[in-house]
Amino acid sequence: NVPGRTVTDIKPETVVELARRFPPRPAGIKDAGGDMPRLTAHRLALGAGFVQLCGNDDMALHYNAGGGSGCISVTANVAPRLCAEFQAASLSGDMARAHELNERLFPLHQALFTDASPAPVKYALARLHDWLNLSVRLPLVDCSLEARRAVDAGLEHAGLV
Repeated sequence: NVPGRTVTDIKPETVVELARRFPPRPAGIKDAGGDMPRLTAHRLALGAGFVQLCGNDDMALHYNAGGGSGCISVTANVAPRLCAEFQAASLSGDMARAHELNERLFPLHQALFTDASPAPVKYALARLHDWLNLSVRLPLVDCSLEARRAVDAGLEHAGLV
């Protein structure tokens, strides 16, 4: 469920109906809609075994604390170790460590969406790996100077550069 990209929102009632009508039911959902009460609605209707993956890095801490199963992460392309440590801490209940890592990663999460994806991610990867070309192919365009500055600040805040 990614309303920002699909211009539609898959309501919990629809997910439940699909699970009931089409066995074997869907194993889970990636939800980037930002509607936190859906976690509980899905769990109540489909049980704790229904996998719920956050689609927004900047909401993953709250999503996991609310019963989520993890995150389909953009930031993990740039900072895989830190994102894996964050997920492990938040899913194991080590909330002090999860908060620490979330705060370290948060500016990077936001910076990677300051321009159309994947340009900021490609720029960040080029900053970390000098062999990688930062250009994107048309019809996409390279990220703006403002986005580059945000990514640079996010990488620095995360301790990656």
